[in-house]
Amino acid sequence: MIKISYDKEGDVLEIRFSETAISDSEYVEESGLVLDYDKDNNIVAVEINSFSKRVSKEELAEVGAI
Repeated sequence: MIKISYDKEGDVLEIRFSETAISDSEYVEESGLVLDYDKDNNIVAVEINSFSKRVSKEELAEVGAI
């Protein structure tokens, strides 16, 4: 199961790999990514902050984010 969602207000794209609850998150400053982990330290989701600044409007339209 992979679920991709975009929060237009927060400008955050989330790629979710599992429905498992998130127990910890790590912000990777140089990339602007947030890695979300479950209780077993498996990656559950990846969040991309300032997503619209990282891709063109055409690319956003391709993923249905706008």
